[in-house]
Amino acid sequence: MSRERLPLPLQTKDFLDPRRAALVMWDMQNGLAGRAPRVASIRDNALKLLDAAERQKMPVIWSRHILPPLHLTTGPFLLFLMKKQKVDSPDKLVPTMQAGMEDTNFIDGLKPLPHHIVLEKSQPSLFVDTPLDLRLKTLGVDTLVIGGVATDIGIEFTCRHAAALGYFTVVVEDASGAYSDAAHERSLAFLRGWTTPVVDTATACRTLAEPR
Repeated sequence: MSRERLPLPLQTKDFLDPRRAALVMWDMQNGLAGRAPRVASIRDNALKLLDAAERQKMPVIWSRHILPPLHLTTGPFLLFLMKKQKVDSPDKLVPTMQAGMEDTNFIDGLKPLPHHIVLEKSQPSLFVDTPLDLRLKTLGVDTLVIGGVATDIGIEFTCRHAAALGYFTVVVEDASGAYSDAAHERSLAFLRGWTTPVVDTATACRTLAEPR
């Protein structure tokens, strides 16, 4: 059943209203979150968010980054992989993030529950080539509460894309991370000046539990 549309959110408590929100766990897998310097604290805070979402019966959506074979990978992403692997030709690329590889498994201590939604994607926005928009409309969700890795890549891309499609976003700063503190903070600074509230885990969990 579709949820009734809520008024425009103006305060943090309006964004963090479980009647309008879904929790997104962004790329919590070995090859991505598993390589973040602060992965242990990110995982601990993600577990707190997951518990809060379950208590409020909020939808939970997990992204899983799975790349196509190299011959089906887009040109811009081939260039990105070349930089990441430090090679000067696409012929030198080693396949990565393929289905079934260890890199695509969720990190120890974190995994979706049977009723959670898991969406596979190959781009840094969860709205590209996935049914996310359809799922959110069906659930009556207009706000994504996001934690995961990496803040400056997929999380920021998805926040920007969400706004273009009419969705609100909230980023949980200590349940998110990047591959350097500078990249994480730079992206959070942009999001704060954008349309995305940035909160910590304690604030998110407390606000989600407030009576409505």
